[in-house]
Amino acid sequence: MGPIILAGSLVILGPHFCLDRALIDNSLRTEYKEEPQEPIRIDDKLVLQFYRGPKSWTLVFIEPDGTTCIVNAGQGWDLNKS
Repeated sequence: MGPIILAGSLVILGPHFCLDRALIDNSLRTEYKEEPQEPIRIDDKLVLQFYRGPKSWTLVFIEPDGTTCIVNAGQGWDLNKS
């Protein structure tokens, strides 16, 4: 997959780790205790989904066929910090 340009300012470069949505969703929920947050529809073909857990976070994009690709992930999410 080549570069994807979103909203004229965010660029996501490929390739990414992609699988069926159910497989990634299940893995993030069970292995990392991450829960999906409100999805962001970029256009009629692409959705960004943020997952947040007690110690980590993951950002994925979801294609119309259900293919889900991990864009980025990290540790140390703290809602109490300003």
